[in-house]
Amino acid sequence: MTGSLVGAEADPLHAEDRPGPRQGPDARTDGSIGRVFDIFDLFSTDLPLIRVEDVMERLGYTKSTAYRYLKGLCDVGFVANAGGGLYSLGPRIVELERLMCLTDPLLRVGHVEMPALLASNPNSVVLLSSLYGDRVLCVHKVGPEVITADHQKIRLLRSRGFPLPLFYGAASLAILAFQPAHRVRSLYLNHQSEISEARLASDWKTYRSKLTAIRRDGHVVTIGQFNPLLAAVAVPLPPRGEGEVRASLTRILAREDLPQEGPGGLIEELKACAAQIGAQ
Repeated sequence: MTGSLVGAEADPLHAEDRPGPRQGPDARTDGSIGRVFDIFDLFSTDLPLIRVEDVMERLGYTKSTAYRYLKGLCDVGFVANAGGGLYSLGPRIVELERLMCLTDPLLRVGHVEMPALLASNPNSVVLLSSLYGDRVLCVHKVGPEVITADHQKIRLLRSRGFPLPLFYGAASLAILAFQPAHRVRSLYLNHQSEISEARLASDWKTYRSKLTAIRRDGHVVTIGQFNPLLAAVAVPLPPRGEGEVRASLTRILAREDLPQEGPGGLIEELKACAAQIGAQ
């Protein structure tokens, strides 16, 4: 059964006027296992191959510890020895990605339900995004690679696995606003600089007020945040039972394609699809 989304009349964000005391940074505290997996944070499109020296310099590990952790990851296939003292992501990650694509219930239902949203506007993209820890990731996308807006071709850098900023953009805000009150406070306390840089809020009262408004409305509409010619409309996926909101459904379209009468029709389309995905 699909749970209901909490509205402002029962909004936990108003339970307290000020956030509680800081509980410490969002750092891993699970000993050697967390330290091993910190190595994956070193990989990026700018640094697809790493060396032992990278692990030592950027994570502060000793040479023997860096070698031991990399060997352990190589032994189970999460990292591969690329030769010349270089290491890459390993084949086990590819295997797990395929397994997720085949078995992730959210993704499987999204494959079925999301394409229908393009019928009303083929010049748009629909994203299914999910919250993992403090990260929002795009888990599925339907639609063209390029959107035409104001006679320009705009390529969207959105695909499966693409990380989205937690405090910026419709897809993320549609998830953030529906987190439990303690989680909202914790995120504020631990990420005040990021929240300010994203221009979401410069203080707790404004932050709480903006998220409360999103909870009340049940959707997010942004215009020109990532590109001045584009707009986005997002809704949260209703949680199952008494669970928490963990995902959102977003349509990105040309700003000029926003209906003159308002985005109400787009919002209802998204909510209906989100309900179908959440129910299954």
